[in-house]
Amino acid sequence: MLHARLNRLADVLEAPVRWTGALLVLLVLLVVAGEFAVVLLRYGWQWSQPWLREGVLALNAMVFLLGAAYALQQDEHVRVDVLSRRWSARTRAWVELVGMLAIVLPFVVFVILVSDQYLLASWRIGERSQESAGLPALWLQKALIPAMALLLGVQALARAARFAAFLAGGSEPGVRHVDAPA
Repeated sequence: MLHARLNRLADVLEAPVRWTGALLVLLVLLVVAGEFAVVLLRYGWQWSQPWLREGVLALNAMVFLLGAAYALQQDEHVRVDVLSRRWSARTRAWVELVGMLAIVLPFVVFVILVSDQYLLASWRIGERSQESAGLPALWLQKALIPAMALLLGVQALARAARFAAFLAGGSEPGVRHVDAPA
């Protein structure tokens, strides 16, 4: 059946995003511990190092950029539920499917195309922090931009497959709606 094949495809596509979600737990802990260390060392011992501050910022960028696809997978992304919660399940599925294919995927392609030259230019010159004791290989941080787009694109395809499977006769994918305050 078509819907079963589409759901299997979605499972395969979602695997790297699930792995990234597991990595995010560790990264968030490192951001919190790193920021705590920066503040404690700076105000407790008047010791501050650019590499430590920049390291925390780089970890925060990883959480934000790599977390975009995971947020979409977990249905934690921003959505305007004012209209959609009143729609039928099929209408919501069509809107989600079209949204993934007509909005998210073109955005992904745009980000990859734009960040490509940005990343390559940084890599070619061996860009590093402007601080003398800052982080080397700034291009590695910039590589997170196309990585985010790639993961987001994979997750958008998986989400599109799930809604297409529902429209082909499968079970409705879980979609969280936030009710308006009473």
